[in-house]
Amino acid sequence: MILYLENDSNFRLKLIDKNDIENLRVWKNKNKESFFLKEDITREQQINWFLKYEKNKENFMFVVQEKTNDKYIDIGCMGYRIIKDKIDVYNIMRGYKVRNSTYTMATAFNMMNNYLFDTYKLDITCKVLISNKARNWYELLGFENKFTQDDYILYKLDINKLEKLKYTKG
Repeated sequence: MILYLENDSNFRLKLIDKNDIENLRVWKNKNKESFFLKEDITREQQINWFLKYEKNKENFMFVVQEKTNDKYIDIGCMGYRIIKDKIDVYNIMRGYKVRNSTYTMATAFNMMNNYLFDTYKLDITCKVLISNKARNWYELLGFENKFTQDDYILYKLDINKLEKLKYTKG
């Protein structure tokens, strides 16, 4: 599945495949201070993760892509998983900055959250480490602190604060 901004095929979210796993590993290792797992992920660990991911019908990961010079460049990723009666978004990260980019990870995240709400009608939540410098970013995008536990904050999206973005599925 691919999600496009409506009337704009230059920016999209594409469900990952085996060709994306090395980028995901490199980006995660580069940004490990923002995630629960602090150790570097090996190629073998990433491949094993992907094999489990492919079998899990309630776990989805998108690569964020921007069209530059007539080809799509991977610029980030974001995932979600359905857990009981809610959606947990995770691994939201910018991997590569395109020079003169007109798109942001906020655009991608809002597009995914609109899709999630339209598709599932479930609460959208995420766990963010207290030490994560992006906490304010989540709050600016409509996520509210529901509780703090140990080293993380559980955020829930206030759907009334979600920027409405139209998208198409491809």
